[in-house]
Amino acid sequence: MTERPPHTRVGFRATALLVTVALAVLVGGLLNLVTLPRVVYHPGPVYDTLGTVRDAEVVQLDEELQTHEDTEGHLFFTTIRLEGGPGDPLTAWEWLRSQFDPATTIVPRDMVFPEDVTAEDVREQNTALMQHSQQDAAVVALRAHGVDVPEDVVVAQVMVGAPADGVLHVEDQILAVAGEEVTSTRAVQDSIQGVTPGEDVELTLLREGEEVTLDVPTTRAEDTGRTIVGVYLAPRYELPYEITIDAGNVGGPSAGLMFSLAVYDKLTPGPLTDGRSIAGTGTISGTGQVGGIGGITQKMYAAHEAGVDLFLSPAANCDEVVAGQPDDLVVVPVQTFEDALDTLEQAEGVQDLSGLDLPTCQSVLDGA
Repeated sequence: MTERPPHTRVGFRATALLVTVALAVLVGGLLNLVTLPRVVYHPGPVYDTLGTVRDAEVVQLDEELQTHEDTEGHLFFTTIRLEGGPGDPLTAWEWLRSQFDPATTIVPRDMVFPEDVTAEDVREQNTALMQHSQQDAAVVALRAHGVDVPEDVVVAQVMVGAPADGVLHVEDQILAVAGEEVTSTRAVQDSIQGVTPGEDVELTLLREGEEVTLDVPTTRAEDTGRTIVGVYLAPRYELPYEITIDAGNVGGPSAGLMFSLAVYDKLTPGPLTDGRSIAGTGTISGTGQVGGIGGITQKMYAAHEAGVDLFLSPAANCDEVVAGQPDDLVVVPVQTFEDALDTLEQAEGVQDLSGLDLPTCQSVLDGA
């Protein structure tokens, strides 16, 4: 009897599986070839401001300052990772994959980057913003510790077509308004409010080493009704001590709040964290105001993945916090550096933070 040859035909199920795999590979390849004008925000790594980055201490204080190294716990600043930035076009596959991840946010590319900006432009801008943030953080912490930090007020930008256009120059230092000495940007702004819109205001300036007095026209701001001359002011600080903040290759201004807390923690006795892992984000101004940032959802998820006990968020981001807050993450909104200190003080010695009567972003949105 003749033996049957071995069965070599491919069954229907195996054929269907092979076809499905082949189609998936083909579709995946096509999706990787198509790019979209979108940017995807992902959670990035967290860094301890009380620790090191690339084997270097993040915060280093002047030897003349009395410091306290009993800093337990962690003060993390959070970061985001972007897909779709300059030089890194977003593929349709990356876009599709991000659709199913609650920790990501997808936005049109032109909402984040101007069309002609390059990756090098972004790096340079983020580096400059980080440097300003670090200086402001040092100023806030030193002032909170009782150290006097002198401040000059300079013209950072003159708006085209504004009353001050052609009268004031960038880098002009404002010494006095209407004969009254001023030592902060707030003082300049408040003094100008005493002038009727449309009238001139007398400004005494230091310009290229010479003191000059000019009459500067004013106008009424359409959106706020305030008296303005049409310039952006910036503080220029004279730090009495050298404070170095090294965040590695991380750029941008959003770590300012956490830097200021870290410097203050090293200046004061006892651990500010009470041994906990605290994370947060927010810009900081020299007056201690905490400003809103981008990517708050991703930063909350980054903190949650790091197992932090408490997350400090700018109150300005409360709408996004309420919409995207991860479960079991305690988030406290703050508007100032003092708010952040008060929150950490209230948390001291408390085991269950969820039982504390701390502010919430929902209460902020409700106007409480």
